[in-house]
Amino acid sequence: MKNILNLSKKELEEYCTANGFKKYGAEQIMRWIYQNRIFDFSIMSDVSKDLREKLDKDFYVKLSGIIDVKYENDGNGYSKKYLINFENGDIVESISIAHKNRRTLCVSSQVGCRMGCVYCETAGMGFSRNLTSGEIISQLLSVENYENDKITNIVFMGMGEPLDNIVEVEKALEIMSNGKFIGIAPRKITVSTCGLINVLEGFDINDYKYKIAISLNAADNETRSMLMPVNKKFPIEKITELVNFKKPSLHNKITLEYVLIKDLNDRIEDAKRIIKLFSPSKVKVNLIPLNKAENSFYLKNFERPDNFTVDKFKTKLSNAGFTVTVRFSKGGSINGGCGQLKAQTKR
Repeated sequence: MKNILNLSKKELEEYCTANGFKKYGAEQIMRWIYQNRIFDFSIMSDVSKDLREKLDKDFYVKLSGIIDVKYENDGNGYSKKYLINFENGDIVESISIAHKNRRTLCVSSQVGCRMGCVYCETAGMGFSRNLTSGEIISQLLSVENYENDKITNIVFMGMGEPLDNIVEVEKALEIMSNGKFIGIAPRKITVSTCGLINVLEGFDINDYKYKIAISLNAADNETRSMLMPVNKKFPIEKITELVNFKKPSLHNKITLEYVLIKDLNDRIEDAKRIIKLFSPSKVKVNLIPLNKAENSFYLKNFERPDNFTVDKFKTKLSNAGFTVTVRFSKGGSINGGCGQLKAQTKR
């Protein structure tokens, strides 16, 4: 028996037709699961009896388990860090952030990460495996069940590199964004990458319906290669080539994520390099002052810049016409901020 959450709509349609049932049975089943949150096939009243009986023999529905929750309230909203485990005992972390009417979930796509970015705690775990689409979606369903509230925004910025698991991530995205299933608008879903240009080149970058964020973190190859080994294969020139090919769009700019590290990449000359490389019509910049996990050994040589330095960097980019935000990450006190996620690989 298999967990039906791992099937895409197309795969479930193929299952239905291969077993002599109508193709539309797949949509009926998925609406019960994702829209109505009914996991008992026998209750799915508009699905034929024969199909329900067949499903009962071949599939089950299993959500991930929440084994720990840490909570932070900063006065402007709350953050919750969830320790989530799967059927084989593997564990990841997911972060729920509430601010005004927005409920954002930061989901993980892998157990650990193989990219080796030296400013990120997840990289210190090493890589165990890719998550299935069902395990990715299950993070959302489990958190909504726990909070008894709907998630409005999704960011693939948790543990792992989403584009390194693109097949399963795309399957999850399809279900998350389908208005007949979970129904989160594509423009409220962001897929973040350290810069796997070979995968990004496979998209129609101008019409890709989800938002794209690329971790830049340095504007010269020497510094970026030290911070992010992926730069040796896909250097900054590859990123600028991809971004500059993009047609200008006020509503679909690529976001450049830039982790600011004291005395390393936070100088005005670094901001000037960004200005030379990119056009404000193509990108917006999200500055992230370094987050260090409590008792971090992995990041022991890095420090967070002071607010004055962050503001100078932001002002330089803003004066050049860039849309710039500063992400003082939510969840820092519970090690739930950007770059702080790490978990045991087994329960």
